[in-house]
Amino acid sequence: MGVSRESWQQYRRAMIRETERFIEFGLRHPECVIEIPAKPVGQGGFPKQVAEWFWRMVLTPRPTSRMQQFKNWFQGRRLSPGR
Repeated sequence: MGVSRESWQQYRRAMIRETERFIEFGLRHPECVIEIPAKPVGQGGFPKQVAEWFWRMVLTPRPTSRMQQFKNWFQGRRLSPGR
C-alpha cells in the first residue's frame, strides 16, 4: 500500500506548519519554552547521518514506501498505551 503524492504533501505541509508555530511561539515567549541543549552535528549525540536522514524525510517532495514504514512505526509508538 503506497502513499499518494497528495497525502504526503498534506502531511509534509502540516509538519512544517506545526514547526513554524512552535518556533514563532518560542521566539515571542522565550520564558515559556525549555531550551534544548544543542551540539554541533558530528560532535556527540546522534551521528551526522541522522540529521541528514531527518531533513531528507521532512524536505522530500514525494513519499516513498520507506517513509510510510517509518511514519507507521512512529505513530504506533506515540499512540501505544503507557508511552
